[in-house]
Amino acid sequence: MIVQVMVKFNSCCTHGCHVIGLIKMTDAWRLDTLPSDVLILIFDYCHAFDLVRLSEVCTRFRDIIREETLWIKKSKQPIVTNQTSRKFRERCNSLLSLRTKWHVSNNWQCGKYEKKVIFSQNAKVIPHIQLTKDILWWSGGNQLYGFRRTEPFQDNNRIFIHDNVTSNICKFIVKNDYIVTGHRDGSIQFWTGPQSSRNIDFYFNIERAHSRSVNALDETFSAIISGSSDGTVKIWTSLEERISNVPLATINIAQWVCSLSVDPMSEKVAVGTAGDSDIPHLHIFDLKHYTEFDMLKTDKRRYAGTLGMVWDSPQTLLTCGYDTYIRKWDLRTGTCVYSWREPTDATLYCISSDYQYTMITGTKFNCKAVLWDQRQKNYVQIYFMNLRRMSSPTYSLSFDNTHLYGATDQHLVELNFSGYSYKKSNYKEILKYEYVEPVRNG
Repeated sequence: MIVQVMVKFNSCCTHGCHVIGLIKMTDAWRLDTLPSDVLILIFDYCHAFDLVRLSEVCTRFRDIIREETLWIKKSKQPIVTNQTSRKFRERCNSLLSLRTKWHVSNNWQCGKYEKKVIFSQNAKVIPHIQLTKDILWWSGGNQLYGFRRTEPFQDNNRIFIHDNVTSNICKFIVKNDYIVTGHRDGSIQFWTGPQSSRNIDFYFNIERAHSRSVNALDETFSAIISGSSDGTVKIWTSLEERISNVPLATINIAQWVCSLSVDPMSEKVAVGTAGDSDIPHLHIFDLKHYTEFDMLKTDKRRYAGTLGMVWDSPQTLLTCGYDTYIRKWDLRTGTCVYSWREPTDATLYCISSDYQYTMITGTKFNCKAVLWDQRQKNYVQIYFMNLRRMSSPTYSLSFDNTHLYGATDQHLVELNFSGYSYKKSNYKEILKYEYVEPVRNG
């Protein structure tokens, strides 16, 4: 006789899930003797935590649970590790299996990681970093370093500028086989050789690209775009197109340019300003005709400056800045469709995205970085880039599926979320409070 019975995993399932199994009453059948396809159906009802514990019951359970089949649904909507976007995959040092995706994503959310200080210096600087699949790039003061990610982060692994740079680097971009740096004296310099040698060699200099510091840089397939404190945005030919000292176009913003970013289709550029006047602090320009799109309905209030931005898609832009909010702009409607408030009401200096659901911001106080999920109203987790000195902002950050890199005024820090035995550093609860939107007059 075969009957249908309810089986409860009292010893295995921490979430009390119930599953249906077929047990033969005439003989002593055990759960681990059921056919594999039946076990897969049973295990599919279990939470991922339960699957991890069930994999420790016996060798057969372990082998079944190791298969990708059980993890397809559980790994479709993770935070940080979704790996959906090609642009995000290009900066991932390795791609994760379905089961590993869930495990690493859980580490990000629970604050389980290993912290390492990659680089420190005594001088205080305003740094900038950029992450690629193979190299982590850092600039601060008049220095620019690259650290190969396939080797230990040691001095003999460091790529550096060969020539002495006389003016501080404000921003840089890595493009194919060369690097473009924007400087405090208004110059733009081009460097070659980062992939094949230990030195970055000087190639070309536009001495008076701007009259003041170059705070923002980005690139298209054939052009370099720069933004400056002098209130202008300029478009230059790239290295492949034979660099010229004369810009292709100059756009007058009439405000201090803090940030800019080219959309994924290289058709338009978003420009963020300091917002210290009644002029809007966010602009969108057409890169074909160099004219402004009259589409954004931005808040013109004073000091709402935009310090960081990233395109999630050709029609979706994320911004952050002085007003302490992440704002999501939809260019199809020209409006801010959602916003997230920084939990300590601090200025947001930078933002990085996986171009899907995940956002990480760097804040003004306490070397802090905050993890966000666009599907949720509140932040997911908080990380501190350096607990020994808590006064610096997190000026720049970037991440891939397993690592977060953050730069403070004196340190470059790595958080590694890929392991299995990390101590939990869950700071989410320390800022737990209910936020009430203030009432504004007028």
